[in-house]
Amino acid sequence: MTETTNYDMNQQEPSKVKSALNFGAILGLVLLVINLSSYVFELVENKLFTFLTWGIIIGGIVYGIKKFRDGVLKGFISYGSALGYGVLISLFASIISSFASYLYLKFVDDSILLSLLEKAEIEMIEQGQPEQAIEIGMKVSEAIYSPMGMFLLGILATTFMGLIISLIAAAFLKNDPDSFENS
Repeated sequence: MTETTNYDMNQQEPSKVKSALNFGAILGLVLLVINLSSYVFELVENKLFTFLTWGIIIGGIVYGIKKFRDGVLKGFISYGSALGYGVLISLFASIISSFASYLYLKFVDDSILLSLLEKAEIEMIEQGQPEQAIEIGMKVSEAIYSPMGMFLLGILATTFMGLIISLIAAAFLKNDPDSFENS
């Protein structure tokens, strides 16, 4: 008779999406507080605040994957599952934090966006770009530095960075069951 492990390869994996939504919601709420604080205290371009934000995202993804592996999957997770789970966490977190930023920038205070547009125009002028290039550049900048542009960019950037973080975290957190024990 063969021994069985706590992990059965044929058993269906518990809902990754529901669990990732929970961790993503928590991470998203933390990011929401950080983002809104950066707007209110005018720290959007502060490098320390940026490092803090990315440190929290890294910690949230790693912690979420580890808790899912140890709590739900009884200590076992494949590289692909860990990767997918981390990306889902970052996707859900980015939607929540980006939506809150959208609401703030659209309905409360868009002065940070106006400041960013002004800086973009000054930089183009200082670079000596022709007037036509500045006009085109400003139209692009206006699309990016709008509440909707920041919402979409926030989702894309945070999810992409979540993918990069998850690629690395999954390599360290994966724990496949020994295939010889299951045969």
